[in-house]
Amino acid sequence: MKFGLGKAVVIPTFFICMIQLPLWGQQSALDYPQNYVELMDGAYGQDQELVNGMQYYDRHPRSLGHPYLLEGRVHQGSVTIRDQLYNNVMLRYDIHSQQIEVEYATLNGAFNRVVLVGDRVNEFTIGTRRFCNLKLEEAEEFFQVIGEGRLIVYIRWEKRLVPVSGNSQFIEEFTAPKRSYLLQLDGSIATFQNKKSLVKLFPDQKQKQLKRLIRSNHLVLRTATPEQLELFILAASGLINGGDHP
Repeated sequence: MKFGLGKAVVIPTFFICMIQLPLWGQQSALDYPQNYVELMDGAYGQDQELVNGMQYYDRHPRSLGHPYLLEGRVHQGSVTIRDQLYNNVMLRYDIHSQQIEVEYATLNGAFNRVVLVGDRVNEFTIGTRRFCNLKLEEAEEFFQVIGEGRLIVYIRWEKRLVPVSGNSQFIEEFTAPKRSYLLQLDGSIATFQNKKSLVKLFPDQKQKQLKRLIRSNHLVLRTATPEQLELFILAASGLINGGDHP
């Protein structure tokens, strides 16, 4: 299944909190602590866009594991909200709910966490990993971006909640991270699930070379690290840009 590049544009995504919590600018000032403005000013000055979101709370207190990509702790990164870039931000990426959380210090030295309003987020980074907000037909989701130029791979990460039996303390647990892939080649985007379907997305005259490249790199899509994928995409880009001879 292929999509035109015009449909793969960065767009906002909106997330609805299970409990209605006040958003800055949408509720009466009486709904906030008296020192709310001072806390926000102390964290990020007069620009409230970054901390404009829903107050974080643990929605799965009786679940084993965690819903986050990586180790479940905050990581330094950056986030672009309504085309405004914020650097040196502490983030967590909830791949179960597809939400981004920002943690910041308040004036009294405590730490607070908010869930960003998803339809305002253009892209974000966690460490060296870059993510963007894509719309493909009716789907609106975050994808990790690997590569640039003519050849880009997008990875969608997710975790599911499954029931736990025979445990009086926990009723469910998070699965290990799962991934699905998209390939963008010369402006056309298509899904692939394995090495065979990946090869078919390339020009016929390049497929034999690509198969050799996959074998020489011992590429296993299910377990490949982002670093391994980056090296593979770099080499595959060389094939694409190296002429049309097999």
